[in-house]
Amino acid sequence: MTVRGKDGRVREHCTGWDPRRDRIVAQAPADVTVVSVGRLHDDAEGAWADVLTRATIALDLRNFRDPHVRADLRQLTAHDQVVRDTVMDTPGVRELLAATALQVQGYLAGPTAAPITVVTQCAGGRHRAATTALALRAVVSGDVESAAAYGLADAAKPFAERRLAVDLVHRDLDKAVVAR
Repeated sequence: MTVRGKDGRVREHCTGWDPRRDRIVAQAPADVTVVSVGRLHDDAEGAWADVLTRATIALDLRNFRDPHVRADLRQLTAHDQVVRDTVMDTPGVRELLAATALQVQGYLAGPTAAPITVVTQCAGGRHRAATTALALRAVVSGDVESAAAYGLADAAKPFAERRLAVDLVHRDLDKAVVAR
C-alpha cells in the first residue's frame, strides 16, 4: 500500500499481519505495530525473514527464562495471568521493555514519519513474545494503568499525551505447543 507520511513523502510500508498469507502485509498504517512471533513456527519459505526485514525493532527473548519448561505453564499462554506474571518477573524483562520504549521514542522523534514495527520473538510465541508484546502495546499506546499491570507505568507516561495508534498482532499465540 502506498502511504503518504507526515513529511509528505510517499512510500510503501507494511504494518499488518495476514494470517492467511502468514506474513506482514500492507495496510493503512498505525503509528506503531507490535508483532509477537515464535521462531519454532517459522516455515521453510522464509516467513521469519520477512518479519525480521519488516521490523524497525526486533527483540529476541530466547535468552530469558522460558515458561514452557514448567509443566504447569506449558499449555497456558499470555492470555493467562500466571504466564504474564512469570514472564514479567523474569530478571531483565522490564528493563528491556523500558529500553525498547525509549527506542520507539527515538524513532518517533527522527526525521521520517514512517510507521514503526516492533517484533518480539521467543521459541514458541505463546509466553515471552506474546506477554512482552502486550506490555509494549500498553506502554506505547500511553495506557498508564494497563502498563502498571506489567510494572511499566513510568515507561508509559511519556506516551500518554501522544495518542499513538498502536496495532498488536500475535502470529503464533494460539498455535499448538511445539514439541521440543
